[in-house]
Amino acid sequence: MLQRIAKLIENSKEWWKGDKEGFFWTGGVFLVILLAGGIFRLLVLWQDWSPIALTHEGEQTGFVSKEKLIQEYMTASGLPGLVAASRNGKRYYYQWCAGLNRIKEANKIWFDSIKSAEAAGYTIASGCEGL
Repeated sequence: MLQRIAKLIENSKEWWKGDKEGFFWTGGVFLVILLAGGIFRLLVLWQDWSPIALTHEGEQTGFVSKEKLIQEYMTASGLPGLVAASRNGKRYYYQWCAGLNRIKEANKIWFDSIKSAEAAGYTIASGCEGL
C-alpha cells in the first residue's frame, strides 16, 4: 500500500514537471470562457426592457374590474345579490354555500357586495369559503 502511494507521488511530481505551457494555455482558455459567459449573462440581464405604461383604468383594453365580474355573475345567475343573510341571523352566505339552503326565502336578505353585508353587521359564515 505504501509502495503504491510512493509511486503515485513520484508520478505526480513528474506530471507537474512536465508541460507547463499546456497548463498555462488550458487555464487561460478556461478563464476566457468564464469571462465570456459572465459578460453574456450580464448582457442578457441588462437588456433594455421597455417600461410598463400604466394608463387610466377606463382606457385599458381587456381589463375588467372585480366588481364588474361580480355584477355579470349575479345577472347571469338570476339571483338578486352576491351574498345572502337571514333576517334573524348574524352570518352571511355566498350563493354556493350549503348554509344558504337552510334559510327560508321569506327570511333571506340579499346584498350586492360583501362590504354592504358587513356594514349591515353580518359576518361570513364559518365553513363558507368565498372570494
